[in-house]
This record gives sequence, structure tokens and C-alpha cells, in this order.
Amino acid sequence: MSKSFPFRGKMLGVIIPGARPDNTYESREYEVYRYDDWMRSHEVHGARAVFEVTVSEGSHVPDTAFATGRADLLQEAGTRLAEAGCRALAWACTCASFVGGLEWARGQAARLAEATGLPATSTSLALLAAIRSLGADTVDVLSPYPKELTAALEKFLHEANVEVAAMATLGCPGPVESHELDLRSEAACFHNRLAGRKHPLVIPDTAIDTISLIPSLEADMGRPVIGATQATLWQGLKLLGIRYREENEGVLWSC
Repeated sequence: MSKSFPFRGKMLGVIIPGARPDNTYESREYEVYRYDDWMRSHEVHGARAVFEVTVSEGSHVPDTAFATGRADLLQEAGTRLAEAGCRALAWACTCASFVGGLEWARGQAARLAEATGLPATSTSLALLAAIRSLGADTVDVLSPYPKELTAALEKFLHEANVEVAAMATLGCPGPVESHELDLRSEAACFHNRLAGRKHPLVIPDTAIDTISLIPSLEADMGRPVIGATQATLWQGLKLLGIRYREENEGVLWSC
């Protein structure tokens, strides 16, 4: 029998909102569950992702997002990840980290850090960090959410001094519908309505697979694209002290 050896690199603890048993959001088909696969294929050595799934109703309703982002749920998951040996934490949910505004998002990360002694971020904070890393203060947003949640996202960005020049609202009722979007078509349709855009296009929602599409989207549009799963992993690796740089994977990865 072969021996198994403990992982000796740095582990990123990723907290993901789960869903009801009849909801397929927990499927490995979702990109956010495949960070390890991406790191292996891109030779990001010395890092791996470990996951904890919290319970969520799995809908894009503000009340549900508030319930999903409850501090006790996050702290319990974060504590388990810290006990497993993780060196940094990422709360991989966009809507449940922006729904209460900028201070809500900062408070989530701060409580995780206080409870575990580990650096922590969330998808919403990672999106802000990515925007700033690109030197931008203006973005366009392709929002998969319904109007009420999209308005909360715009308010969050405004509180962070990020101007939203244009916003598309696609009205997906939950993560499954977001995941099933024809992202390339929706992004092209939105971009083509806007003239001469060079500031970033932001695509929130960790249910949407963006990482593999971003290089081709940027090539088609001639502008940076920031996706939720991409920004979360990018910021998580930075918290681990791991700097992955590859211009061919998108503008953000060259920062």
C-alpha cells in the first residue's frame, strides 16, 4: 500500500455557499470548485485549495443573500479551514458579500480574520482589489442578478468610489440560471452597445465560469475583463504570498 504524505505547501481555504439538495450548485462542474485543477494546469506550485460549503437557499433575493452571509456560518466554516491548516481564507460568494454594502463586506472579512488569525477576503472585496490593481475607478458591469440585487451591487461599488458607467441586468433568479448563461454572447451584446470602452468590464457571481473565457473576451473587446471566480482566486493567492503572473491568461494575471 502506498503511503500518503501531508501537503507541505500553502493551502487556501475557500468558503462556498451551498444549496438545497435539489439544486445543482454544489456540482464540480462549477469553476469555483476547480481552483486546484486550474492551479495544477497552470503550474502554480506550492498551493492548493480546500473547501467548506455553507448552507444557502440558492436564490438571488436580498433576504437570502443576507442569510447566506451570516457571520456565524462563515466563522464556523473558517474555523474548520484554519484547523485543517489553511493559511488564508476566501469567502467565494459575490452577492452575499456585497448585499449589505461596503462595511458589511469588510466586516465579514474582519470577523473571519479575527476568529481564525488568518488573512481573509471575499469575492466582492477581491473584485474591488482587482479594479484598483488595474488602476481603474470606472467600470461597466454585466450583472446576472435581478434588479434589486443589482442595485445593491451598484451601491456597494459607489461606496468604494468606483463609478459604474454602464450596467446590464440579466435577471437570473439563482446561481443555476447564472451558470447556464451564454456568457460570450451576453458580454458581446452588452459591449457592442457601448462605444470606445477601455475601462474594465466586471462580471460578478461565482456561479459563472469566467476564468477560461477571459483571454478571448479581452481579445474580442480590447479591454480588461474581471470575473468573480478569477478575482477570488487571484486575491487568495496573493494572501498566500504566491504571485502568479501570466499575461496570456488575462490582464489581471499580469498585475
